[in-house]
Amino acid sequence: MEGSNSIKSSQVYLVIFVAQTGIGTIMLPSVLAKEVGHDGWISLLITGGLILLLNLLIVMLLRRYSDKAIYDINKLIFGKVAGTCFNALLVSYLFATTIGSASLFNYFIRITVLPSTPSWALAPFITLPSFYLVWQGLKPMSRFLFCSLLNYFIIIILIAFLFRHFRFSFLLPLGEAGIPRILSSIKTSFFAFIGFELIAFLYPYITNPQRVLKLYVSASITSMIFFILIVISCTAVFGENLLSILSMPFYNLSRIYNAPILERIDLYLIALWFIPMACSMRNYIFAAYDGLQKVFKLKKSRVTYTAFFIILLAISSIPKDFNQVLILIATINMLGIGVSLFLVLCFLLSFIRKKGVCTK
Repeated sequence: MEGSNSIKSSQVYLVIFVAQTGIGTIMLPSVLAKEVGHDGWISLLITGGLILLLNLLIVMLLRRYSDKAIYDINKLIFGKVAGTCFNALLVSYLFATTIGSASLFNYFIRITVLPSTPSWALAPFITLPSFYLVWQGLKPMSRFLFCSLLNYFIIIILIAFLFRHFRFSFLLPLGEAGIPRILSSIKTSFFAFIGFELIAFLYPYITNPQRVLKLYVSASITSMIFFILIVISCTAVFGENLLSILSMPFYNLSRIYNAPILERIDLYLIALWFIPMACSMRNYIFAAYDGLQKVFKLKKSRVTYTAFFIILLAISSIPKDFNQVLILIATINMLGIGVSLFLVLCFLLSFIRKKGVCTK
């Protein structure tokens, strides 16, 4: 286990929680409003339950192979050749998710504070801190995650201040969208929870894996509660009709409250949320680069690392408008569902292909 990458189970909680909420919160209320109206929180509740089941299955898979990552497990289950092919696909997914996160982050900054700045100029600006931290290792990254917790408390305080603006009639009647539409929206809600699968790639770096299940599940539960709180708040303030046409409802929510003296408090809140978004993106950058090293036997060097970041910057700058970002996000969502199903398949196959399974 590499010292600069070793983390505790308590840090895993932060890695998973921030990976899910940092990016997933931004567009979630509006996309759910388009699909199920004011019943988006019900979709999140059901999806959260499915994610908890996936949490359990993934940890059970990893424990069956002791301290191995999914890359090693795939070779044991599918063989060296097929396992390497699957590993390459997993790394491609991590890289694609990194690009999607960077593109959404890029667009979020453009629509909130720097509307006239081109993507090619913004991309280096938003990834430069990540360039440094990822090189330092997972441990420094995890420690930095504690800085983002303050932002979540501030958002909760903001919602408390906005409570008098809530119209709970906007949330009624419950279940109006109907069971078929709510169940169909699970695939949309799933994107918000993407980040839980990172445990499969980071497991060997955890120093006390015996406690990881409890904290891993707790992270997903906390994410679900936070998502539901944001969706209910946005729906109760804007109503489903207005909410469905807002591209960044999380941003619009922060613009409602005007504080004396501070005035445009939304600018402060948006700037603060840059930290969780960067941390979420950073987790995938680490996982993608770490996967490249493991699967393709690359040594950690400044040359390969710089090349990796240049490619990331170039591709993440390609989307030019919100529709292109949405297409990219939808693609990543489907890939995330596929990766989740693949991990479940690996768990089932581990009872047939028992090579490398821990017998303790």
